[in-house]
Amino acid sequence: MTIDLRGIGDAVRTAATGRGQTVAAFARQALVAATGPNAPAMEQLDVPASPSRSVAKLHLRMDEREAQVLIFKARALGLSYGEYVGHLVTGTPLPAPVAQRDADRRALRQSCDQLAALAGDINALIRLLRLAQGAEAARQFGDRMCGLEADVRRHIDLASRLVADPEDIR
Repeated sequence: MTIDLRGIGDAVRTAATGRGQTVAAFARQALVAATGPNAPAMEQLDVPASPSRSVAKLHLRMDEREAQVLIFKARALGLSYGEYVGHLVTGTPLPAPVAQRDADRRALRQSCDQLAALAGDINALIRLLRLAQGAEAARQFGDRMCGLEADVRRHIDLASRLVADPEDIR
């Protein structure tokens, strides 16, 4: 089954991530809650959520090719093998690949730098407008101000993606 989330996709993904759930698990839970008192019981794992996590050593026997894929995927995400398998077992979302997180951080830094420069230009424009004789000088800022809304929206979209998943920011 596919559900068209229309404009709420980002909010749903953020809420699911905030609860440590996949979007599918989050949607199932919402649908069960919406069915009212006749809702079927959902199986819940009784996993204690303690802040002091103990670590258990586990040995797995698997096909060599599958082991190589596990190693490759865990490294791409910057996770240990145990963390990677743990995410898969509990159904918690996997972080974005390390390369993507690094690219997102670089883009966010560049966006912040551009936004800071833009803020300086806006302050200069405001100062010029306060001076009654500065109308002509203020018009010169017009070309630079045209992309203001688009630049701000791009910055906010990128920052929101990184902030939506705290596990993603390392």
